[in-house]
Amino acid sequence: MNYCYKIMLRIHLLLMSALLLSETSNAQCTANAGYSVHRCSTDSTVMLGGSPSAIGGTPPYTYEWWITPIPYIPPSFPYLFASNILNDTTISNPTLIYTGSSFIGDSITFYLRITDNVGCQSIDSVLLTTSHFGVHVYTWSYNIYQGDSIYLNQVPNVGGGFGNSTYSWAPTHGLNIANLPSGFWAKPDTSIAYTATVIDSKGCQKTGGGPTYYINVGTVGYNEIGKENIKLFPNPTNDIVYILYNSKISSIIRVYNSVGQNIATVIGENELSFMNFPNGIYHIEIQTENSNTWHKVIKN
Repeated sequence: MNYCYKIMLRIHLLLMSALLLSETSNAQCTANAGYSVHRCSTDSTVMLGGSPSAIGGTPPYTYEWWITPIPYIPPSFPYLFASNILNDTTISNPTLIYTGSSFIGDSITFYLRITDNVGCQSIDSVLLTTSHFGVHVYTWSYNIYQGDSIYLNQVPNVGGGFGNSTYSWAPTHGLNIANLPSGFWAKPDTSIAYTATVIDSKGCQKTGGGPTYYINVGTVGYNEIGKENIKLFPNPTNDIVYILYNSKISSIIRVYNSVGQNIATVIGENELSFMNFPNGIYHIEIQTENSNTWHKVIKN
């Protein structure tokens, strides 16, 4: 009798185990598209999806990512689809491959549908937001007397970003406020170039394509600043730029790149070599005994 009981008990346990296994394998499947993602305009390796992107159900799973088609510029390619933006729309964790800035708006909702091995389906979504910045190289130049102040209220040559943005000016020398886009005073005691950087609500940032302001500070009247009639040639150049003065003077020459960094300084020379510099726009400050002048040189 005990032997028969043990056999029946074992059969019962096996049946219960099979039932539990069946219930587990047929559990509800759930899609997991992951957390919201933000990319700065220079990012190129944003990954979507959860860890894992499919939960429950019966593996293996199939994956399908899609978006609402996005109007695109130029009109010859009128819409962007998920296949234009992701490296693969049929894997669990695709990577963003489109780094352009022609989205209408600054956010995209991606949808994920999973299907398990027995046909269970589930859908989830994730929001991708992007910081878009605009940059140009226009600059404003002013001449002032030493000891004077000037009110700077032009639009900086960088802007945009996601949400509310703040600005940071460099250098801060002579500025009464250094975190406004415009509408502040400058009182530098020497000629200077101010460059703006914008920082958005996500911490992404972008620096202007060059200084927004050039302030030439002279110790003489406006009509005397630059009286040496300095000329730089050839311009554009691919190597040497010669500096021609109409009188024999001593000078200090400083070369700034497009983001306002001083990359070279020479004293008493009448030529500059751009051979080792990349192509682009450079700003040249020439300081003589009684003036500071600024010049723009293009390397191509």
